[in-house]
Amino acid sequence: MLERFLILLLGVVLTLVALYAWRRFAAWRLQRLAVAPLPAEIEPLLPSGPALLYFTTATCAQCRYQQTPILAQLQADAPVTIHKLDAVEQEALARFFGILTVPTTVWIDQTRRPAAINHGLAPLTTLRQQAVQVGLLAPEYEI
Repeated sequence: MLERFLILLLGVVLTLVALYAWRRFAAWRLQRLAVAPLPAEIEPLLPSGPALLYFTTATCAQCRYQQTPILAQLQADAPVTIHKLDAVEQEALARFFGILTVPTTVWIDQTRRPAAINHGLAPLTTLRQQAVQVGLLAPEYEI
C-alpha cells in the first residue's frame, strides 16, 4: 500500500514539475518574442493599437464551434481588431510565434510586441483579462 502511495506521489510531483517547466518556458519564449522584430508579412495587418492574431486551420472544429463564437463575444465587449490566420498557409508566422496547436491566440500590444499567447482554446474570461492588460478594456472587466 505504501508503495502505491509513493508511486502516486511521485507521479503528482513529476506532473507539477512539468507544468512549472512549461510555464517558465512559455514566459521565457514570450520575453524573447518581445524583443525580436516582427516578420515583415505581419506588419501591414497591425493597426496602431492592440490587436489579436487568431491562428486556426480549415479543418479545426474546435476553432469553428468554440473559439470563433468566444472571439465574437469579445468583439462585442471591446474594440479589438482580430486577424484570422491559417496556421498551415502562414507557416512562417506560426513558427515565429511557436504555434503548436490550433486554436491559438496571440495578443499584440500598443508597441507591436506580443503580450500574451494562448495555446489551445482561450476562454472569454482569459481573453477579457488580457484585453485589460493591453489597454482595450477598462479594469472593471477584469475577473
